Amino acid sequence: MSEVLKLTEILTEVQNFITADGQIVPAQRNFYQNLRDKMNNHTGLFNESEVGPLLLETRLEVLELTDEDYTAIYNIIMDRFGLTKRLEDEEQLRQELAIKVRLRKEAEQKAKAEAIIKEKADAEAKAKAEAELKAQIEVEERLMAEAQGRILAEENARKEAEEKIRIEEAARLQAEEIAKLEEETRLKSEENARLMEEARIKDEEDARIKAEIEASMKVEQEAKIKAEEEARIRGEEEARIKEIQDKIKLEEDEKLRIVKEAHQKMVDEAIRITNEDLLAEQAKIDAEVDEARRIAEEERRLEQAKIDAEIEKVRMMSERDAAEKLAEKNAKLAEEEAALAAKEAEKAANSKDIPDLPPLDD
Repeated sequence: MSEVLKLTEILTEVQNFITADGQIVPAQRNFYQNLRDKMNNHTGLFNESEVGPLLLETRLEVLELTDEDYTAIYNIIMDRFGLTKRLEDEEQLRQELAIKVRLRKEAEQKAKAEAIIKEKADAEAKAKAEAELKAQIEVEERLMAEAQGRILAEENARKEAEEKIRIEEAARLQAEEIAKLEEETRLKSEENARLMEEARIKDEEDARIKAEIEASMKVEQEAKIKAEEEARIRGEEEARIKEIQDKIKLEEDEKLRIVKEAHQKMVDEAIRITNEDLLAEQAKIDAEVDEARRIAEEERRLEQAKIDAEIEKVRMMSERDAAEKLAEKNAKLAEEEAALAAKEAEKAANSKDIPDLPPLDD
C-alpha cells in the first residue's frame, strides 16, 4: 500500500520550491493556487495514485509553467512516495502529458487558424460592404449635392428676379414721387405767377383810378409826379417779388436736387448692398426720403407763408401809400378850393352892390 500524505505536506513542498529563489514566478504562483484549490476540493486520499493525476490536471490548466519547473515540483512530491512506483508512473504520466499537450496545442492552433480564416473572411466581407456602402453614400451625396445646387440656383434666380422687380418698383414709385413734387412745384409756381398777375392788375387798377382822379382834378403836374412815384414803388415791388420768386425757385430746385440725389443714392446703394442688408438700407433710405420730403414740405409751407406775408405787406403798403397820397391830394385840393373860395369872397366884397328894381304892383 502506497504512502498517504497530508495536504499541508504537499503544499509546503510546492511552496518551498517556488520561493527558493526569493521571488515567485507568476506561472509558479498560478500552478500553486490551482493545485491548492484542487486539493481543497479533493474528497479522496492524498496518496501517490491520486496526487499524480491532480498534478497533471493542474499542469494542463497552467500551460505557461515550464516543463522544468513542473518536473521539479512533480519529483519533489513523488519523492515522498515509493521510488519504483514513482518512476513508472512518472514515465506514464510524462507520455500522457505529452500527448495531451500536443493534442491541446493542435486544437489551439486549429482554433486559431479557423479564427484567423473567419476573421479574414469577416474583414473582407466587412470591407466589401463598407466599400459598397461608401459608394452608395457617395452617389447619394452627389445626387443630393446636385439637387441642392439646382434648388439653390433656382432660389437665387428667383430672389434676383424678385429683387430686380422690387428695385424697379421702388424706382418707379420714386419717379412718381419726383414727378408729383415737380407737379406741385409747377402748380405753386403758377399760383405765384397768378398772385403776381393779380397784384399787377390791382396795381394797374389802382394806377388807373389814381390817374382818373388826377385827370378829374386837372393836376397834371402832380399826376405826373404821382405816376412816377407809383412807377418807382411798383418797380420796387416787382423787384422784391422777382427776388422772392427767384429765391423760391432756387429753393425748389435745391429740394428737387436733394430728392433726385436721394433717389440716385437709393438706386446705387440697392445695387451695392447685400441681400441681408437690403431691407434695412431700404428702410433707412425711405426714412431719409420721407424726412427730406417732410422738411421740404415744411420749408415750402413756411416759405409760402413768408411769401404770402410779403405780398400782403406789399399790398398793404401800396394801399396805405395810395391812401396817404390821395389824402394828401384831397387835403391839398381842399386847401386850394378854400383859397379859391376865399379869393371869390374877397372879390365879391370888393365889388359894388347894385340893388334890384322893386317888383311891379298888381
